[in-house]
Amino acid sequence: RNWNPPPFKNTIHVVLVAGYTFLLGLHIMPFITPLHCLGPAGGEGLSFIGKLSIILTTPSQSSSMLCCRYNYAMLDFETHQMNRNYCSGRVRVAFAGSWSTGKTYLMGGLLGKNYSTAQSAPAPTTDKFVCIAAGAPYSDPIRSDDYEQRKHCEIMEHVNDVVRTTCGGKAMANVLDVADTNSEFGDFVFFDMPGWQTEYGKDCVYKTFFHQIIDKVDFTYVVWDVNHGKIEDDFAAFFQNKARGTNYELIYNRYTRDTVDMSFLNQQYAKMSTGQEILSEMYTTKVHENNTQLAVPFHDDMLHLRSKIKSVNQTVHDNRKKMMKENLILHRNKMSGINALRRLKICDRLINEDLNLHVKPRTYHWQRLGLEL
Repeated sequence: RNWNPPPFKNTIHVVLVAGYTFLLGLHIMPFITPLHCLGPAGGEGLSFIGKLSIILTTPSQSSSMLCCRYNYAMLDFETHQMNRNYCSGRVRVAFAGSWSTGKTYLMGGLLGKNYSTAQSAPAPTTDKFVCIAAGAPYSDPIRSDDYEQRKHCEIMEHVNDVVRTTCGGKAMANVLDVADTNSEFGDFVFFDMPGWQTEYGKDCVYKTFFHQIIDKVDFTYVVWDVNHGKIEDDFAAFFQNKARGTNYELIYNRYTRDTVDMSFLNQQYAKMSTGQEILSEMYTTKVHENNTQLAVPFHDDMLHLRSKIKSVNQTVHDNRKKMMKENLILHRNKMSGINALRRLKICDRLINEDLNLHVKPRTYHWQRLGLEL
């Protein structure tokens, strides 16, 4: 009696089975959510039971999970990725413009006092990109072990990662995270940016950091005044694909009725806009010069500006979803690689359902277990 030879004795059979298994895996993978997206950010130290409990109780449409799946789909397009705190994080508002237009002073008026490292002078004083997290228990540079406050400024490090990729490993060193006790804007993070100068247009690090911050914040206020009114072409180009009122707004700072020059402002605004819109004095956000004679109008202007900034909060999360959807549509046909089918399936789900503002997201109970059915 002879024993039958064991199956797969031939090496070729083993290789073929392994190959078929691999191909089968490629077809199954698109229906499985990336494992690192199942638990919330910060759950790395939990036990398996703890992670499973969180997965089963976390809504499948949670912002953190949405952000993670978006990042996975955009894996090869680092400049368009975002940290997981972004989707559900605080509203981010940047103040940008030419040098010495009063950006830092204006932020002091909003916060009720200058933030702890602010400097004001006729010459350029802000040489750093400063992230100000309001609603903190102290007003100082954020302490190294205060991760609760530091997470609000995480976008700065994310932007620096993009700068390193774009500029041959170089990074922006002039970055500072600051905490402030202002409670009125406890749901906001402000960014005080250096005044744009001509030489920045030729500096890869500065130019990329400016561009990425303006692209990734929720709203930008471009501060302008007639004394430092020229808007450089390189700076204006950052706003040419954005809409005034939705993505950014102009502030006519140090406004006085006697010296108003709307024609000069419109001449500079034309560099930022691809349309034919003309700014009118009545509908332009103005902040009067802060002096003895204009103290009352200045106070009224700051109340109006506070109100406008708070109103940004109403549409910010919708705008974030719009931006993510636009990026996915733009890069969908460029996705390639061994996991392209999986990324395309997640991309299509995000575009057609999860990021569609006009359709109520469907509830997928299987998604909690990591199945993209």
